[in-house]
Amino acid sequence: MPRSRAGPRAPWLAAITFGYLVWSLGPLILAIVYSFNAGSSITHWEGFSLRWWVGDPATQESILYDPSTRSALEHSLWLAILTTVIAVPIGTAFAMGCWGWRSRLSRLGLWTMLVALAIPPVALGAAMWLLFAYPLRGFPLGDFGWFGTRAQVAGLVTVGLPLATLVIWARLLFLNHEQEEMAADLGAPPGGFVWRVLLPQLAPAIGGAAAVVFAGALGEFVIVQALVGTNETRALGPALLGARQGPEPRFSAIGTVLAVTGGAAYAVLALTFRAAARGSRRLNEPI
Repeated sequence: MPRSRAGPRAPWLAAITFGYLVWSLGPLILAIVYSFNAGSSITHWEGFSLRWWVGDPATQESILYDPSTRSALEHSLWLAILTTVIAVPIGTAFAMGCWGWRSRLSRLGLWTMLVALAIPPVALGAAMWLLFAYPLRGFPLGDFGWFGTRAQVAGLVTVGLPLATLVIWARLLFLNHEQEEMAADLGAPPGGFVWRVLLPQLAPAIGGAAAVVFAGALGEFVIVQALVGTNETRALGPALLGARQGPEPRFSAIGTVLAVTGGAAYAVLALTFRAAARGSRRLNEPI
């Protein structure tokens, strides 16, 4: 009988995993539950209600009818989408370029760009503010024309681009350059190799990069608030905390929306990985 390759069981590892899930998901589940609380307390349950979701328009206390909260939520989602659309393709191209250009200069450029990951958001936000307030104050969009959505997207892309590049680069490290040589021997042009061979293998990593960048941009409030323009470009966090004093179930409703949005992004990532795994198994099946 063949010997199983499974190693010895580690009960402590299962306990750590279970403890982490309880620690991370427990507060989230509690926040989701209290977003449907009929009262204004987040510690005392007063019955089920949709007050904080689609409440009375006259009170403007629900996330549907509170103009400041709704505007901040929509703006945060819009910034996350723009950041993902810009950062992921550029990061993919940059990683593929460094992978195909086999030189120390390309590796130096890669690691220099990744330095942005080590910069705290507060420092990066202050640096971006100085950039748009002085050297680029009037160029090319007029006096303080950068501040608002343009500057916020630029700041978020500065953070998201290294993340996307790192995810794609990690996948490229497991690919063999012999595939490129084999494709060239069979007459495939460089563009054909990229579109027919390289990008299909990078599809799961590209999906993962998109999920990571989207979730990171959606939760980044420091840089967004540092580069705010008008009230319409306020971040979600400052808009919520500055609207009323003290926490409310409305905060839990907003957290639920963000959690569902982020969960949907990672669900798409999981489906992408599953589809890629099935395709890989089909390719490896004997004919």
